[in-house]
Amino acid sequence: MNQSSSLAPEPSFNETLKATGVVLAGGESSRMGRDKLRLMVGGKPLLARVCLALAPRCDEILVVGACAPAGARHVPDLRPGRQGPLAGIEAGLLAARHRAVFVAAGDMPFLTGALAGYLLGLLSGDIPAVVPDFGGRLHPLCAAYEREVRSTASAALDRGTRSVRELLGTLPGVRYVPEEELRQFGDPELLLANVNSPEDLDRALKALNGGEG
Repeated sequence: MNQSSSLAPEPSFNETLKATGVVLAGGESSRMGRDKLRLMVGGKPLLARVCLALAPRCDEILVVGACAPAGARHVPDLRPGRQGPLAGIEAGLLAARHRAVFVAAGDMPFLTGALAGYLLGLLSGDIPAVVPDFGGRLHPLCAAYEREVRSTASAALDRGTRSVRELLGTLPGVRYVPEEELRQFGDPELLLANVNSPEDLDRALKALNGGEG
């Protein structure tokens, strides 16, 4: 892992910044064939693992969609039917106590508090969202948002928009974090990985076991 400080400015996040972590857990797990968020990864259920990763940087953890593990608070979806991650983000932003909000998918076994804290620290009044840009695509479900984005998210959903990337296109001043900056915190391929299928689960377990099958 490259720790060179020349890659990016020092994180402005500090331990006194109050932040809310929003974990999205409303998916159907159709590709996995069973409830993936209950699967044991590294000795913990996957959903609990994500919540624990955010806990050092977020003094409030909200879980949207599924039952929340100990230490987190359940937030129900506000819109009928399954309207996707943007609806989950809206519910989380509306329920958040703090201005700074970190949104994570509930199936990210390698998410770290260090990465979350760094992205949260880049938020400001002029930067409403901080989003990793890796592998030729954006990762808005592992990103920091100003709570005030909630009004824009609600308006987008009211118009029938369900794409989080489309929402980002309407926000002025979004900060996109490139690969070389992400590498300060580890391999982005792992940090941003999701567990959607049995094959993804096998890869995650192999990585946690140091590459051994």
